[in-house]
Amino acid sequence: KIEIHKEFVIEAIDKIIRGFDDVKPSRLFNYIGEISTKIITTNYDYILESIYKDFEKVVYNNSFKVSKLSNYEKYIFKIHGDIQEPDKCILFSSQYEELYIKNEQSSIFELKKIISDKSILFLGFSLNDPYINFVFDFVTKIYGGFTPEHFIITTEKENKWPNRITPIKINTYSEIESFLSELSKEKNNQENKEETLVAKLNDNHHHNNIIDLTESLEYDLPPNNKFWVGRRKEIENISVDIFKVIFITGIGGQGKSALAAYYVKNCFDAKLFEYADWRDFKEETNRFQTKLISIIKRISNNQVTANQLECVRNNELVDLFFKCLSDKKIIFVFDNIDSYIDLETFTPSGGMKYFFEQALEINHNSKFIFTCRPFIREASSNFYQLTLSGLSEKETEEIFSLYNINICKEQLKELSKKAYTLTKGHPLWLNLIAAQALRGFETVNKFIQSIEDKTDFNEEGFSSILSEKILNEVWYSLNNKQQTLLRGIAETVKPETLSNLKKIMESELNVNQLDKAFKVLKNLNLIELKSSDISEDQIELHPLVKEFISLKFPKTERAKFITLLVQYYDRFIYILKPQLSSNMSLSDFQNWTSKIELQINKGDFKSALVALEEVSASIISAGFSEEYLRVSERLFNSVDWKLAIGNEYPYFETQFDTLTQVMTQYGNFNDCELLLEKYSKLINGKSSKYLSYCSGKCYLYWYQEKFNEAIEIGEYGLFLINNSGISDNYSLRHNLALARRDSKIDKNIKEALLYFLKGENLENIINNVNVDLGGHFYGNIGKCLELL
Repeated sequence: KIEIHKEFVIEAIDKIIRGFDDVKPSRLFNYIGEISTKIITTNYDYILESIYKDFEKVVYNNSFKVSKLSNYEKYIFKIHGDIQEPDKCILFSSQYEELYIKNEQSSIFELKKIISDKSILFLGFSLNDPYINFVFDFVTKIYGGFTPEHFIITTEKENKWPNRITPIKINTYSEIESFLSELSKEKNNQENKEETLVAKLNDNHHHNNIIDLTESLEYDLPPNNKFWVGRRKEIENISVDIFKVIFITGIGGQGKSALAAYYVKNCFDAKLFEYADWRDFKEETNRFQTKLISIIKRISNNQVTANQLECVRNNELVDLFFKCLSDKKIIFVFDNIDSYIDLETFTPSGGMKYFFEQALEINHNSKFIFTCRPFIREASSNFYQLTLSGLSEKETEEIFSLYNINICKEQLKELSKKAYTLTKGHPLWLNLIAAQALRGFETVNKFIQSIEDKTDFNEEGFSSILSEKILNEVWYSLNNKQQTLLRGIAETVKPETLSNLKKIMESELNVNQLDKAFKVLKNLNLIELKSSDISEDQIELHPLVKEFISLKFPKTERAKFITLLVQYYDRFIYILKPQLSSNMSLSDFQNWTSKIELQINKGDFKSALVALEEVSASIISAGFSEEYLRVSERLFNSVDWKLAIGNEYPYFETQFDTLTQVMTQYGNFNDCELLLEKYSKLINGKSSKYLSYCSGKCYLYWYQEKFNEAIEIGEYGLFLINNSGISDNYSLRHNLALARRDSKIDKNIKEALLYFLKGENLENIINNVNVDLGGHFYGNIGKCLELL
């Protein structure tokens, strides 16, 4: 075998490559970098690096650079090595197998991520290389065709290409240069269009400055407004520069988000503000820290990361936010914060309370807009509240005229008056009725009549009743394929793109069927679009439409659509799982949390617990503990505890321990204590599960500085451990030692010190630092010595 002559082979290859040192690269190489700033090569030479000196060179064996690959704007990724390190070049079949199959390295993991997420143009490949084919076969099998389309320039006329590989056929390879030249021109044309758009966005005469085109979408998108009428006074009041905090309130469907979106898209003053930042809280709890950390990262120009803020409490996070904000001029929109409103005092609660107070009190140059349904009780001079009611009869007629309904003016006036009387000017219902009118005057009249026949207009809770009746009529006007797509979108847990929906729903609807159904749902105003200049439109349902669909069908009938989404996320998880760590981004972790939410919705609690156990340690250590808290609280609020404990659902206890610990760290003391007491009543006697309760209670008391109570419950648990001889699998001894240490009683501190030493000699520890013992070890001992 040639491999036994490895040194000779390496020397020969090095000599051949260096023989081209004085040869000027062809124009073809220049086109490559003009087409893409991300280049992957299997070549060992350094031609590309010599041309693109501002590109980061990333060689497969440089683990540090490979781990940061996705952070580089420009890179040359050398997946088989570099001639400057000839002994590390991948040359022989055994090396290929070691790299790709036996001991997959981080470089191959990154390559799989790229293949599964980006379209690739292959140059100089016949795909006869078995190891390139191996990667494609692997990804194709895992993703079941969910990868983007890839392309290969080839002269081969008859060849069976792997799934998702589309050939671009040329007669001879000499045509490659001219093809790349045309491709480069087309890309330049697109960039020129984008530059024109950026100029428009930054022009003082154009006010849509929400999105910086150089940024990735780490923030949420505001909804699109199909048509806009009225609300002129409200826009004027939002635009004045005297209020630091503005609340837009009103019942569902009155256009709270639409008003805020219209303001930031159409009335943005580039002379006063740098940009607008939109965050959607989706009327759910446990999103505050995650959103705020993301904003801090953005306004600090990535100087602050989630990992650095892992243990920071809400108030400290808010203080850091305003420190980073400084004198910047930004509009912040916190949409749908309903779950952060105290329903007795009608003021912000939790982390949002302190944020709200600071936004009013601190001297800053920014503006904060919040939307929620409840009316807020606040009378500060820096605070302004807009409570939205229905549109006027004249504005209703104006909306209907914008739809260009094919009827005469008298009929239009009659129709808009009927709709106004029925809905009391409610914008969402008016738009749904106007969309029905596009199907014909007779159709919309029957639609209105069917709703009028089912209400006496005097019912309690008229708005919610009308919501159900209108949506019910709309539902039965849809055909089977349109209903199928609507039900699929209703089960999504985050906005999805149309291309993703096509992949998710492909077993139910082919591409043509889905496109047609989507067009109808869009025209009927059942779908909410969120657009960006740098990404594909995002799609979701208005909360009222989503709620209607979810309540219309029991879990058993929703399960099919939830399963489709779970299978979609599973394919991403399969790729990410081998590299699961705290270095992942929030979007990576959301493949797990989205899957868990779907499994909860389906009632598949065992699978949800398994997935939560899989991701919990990494997502918490990455600094996204609030995202963990959000999904784990949903899970434990949904599952039948008695059934789970009695039937020993996998990881129920371990995740319960993690949940109570994170809740404690977040200061949710009352809720945490309620969960612990609920758990203690369901476990039989004083089994090992009771130790979990003792440990959780000890930790909770210690965190609240109730050291006597913590020591009492901890010592009782320790008594049970010593009497039974069972293992301490719940960190009870550790939590007890923390309480003893911080009680500041010498006897307790000495007992804690004995535990923290872990059998080491104190004198040796003081005189000889052993880095293998870690920072926590020395920190706990140092604290004990400080207190003695």
